[in-house]
Amino acid sequence: MKWLYLILVFLLFFVGAKGQSKPATAPHKTNQILIDPVEPSPSFPGGQKAFYKFLGKNLKWPGDPEVSGRVVVGFVVEKDGRLTHFKILRSLGKDFDAEALRVLKKSPKWIPAIINGKPVRRGFMQPINFIISDSSE
Repeated sequence: MKWLYLILVFLLFFVGAKGQSKPATAPHKTNQILIDPVEPSPSFPGGQKAFYKFLGKNLKWPGDPEVSGRVVVGFVVEKDGRLTHFKILRSLGKDFDAEALRVLKKSPKWIPAIINGKPVRRGFMQPINFIISDSSE
């Protein structure tokens, strides 16, 4: 009788294990946002120097001149280069956060990440520094 129970438990184990072997369904590909540091990243047209020039032209000091620091904004670079889904990841205060968002929303289309020769949606984090530099240097 013990052997019968042992055989039943053994069979249930293998039947149950076989039922779990099906792979989970993948999310719909059009809604995927890639955040893999190994893959190519989206970029501002003209590179980092052009981005800093764009910030210098458009960024206004929003608040107390004694306050300085960094706002980190997360967003998605769409396949066509538009920036969407903005989120403040590191805040410096509501005025500074609003100014960082205003300038990024004014940004021209970025160059999207390319994987296998095709543009893809890609999450991106961009720090924006609010620092007063000494112009005498």
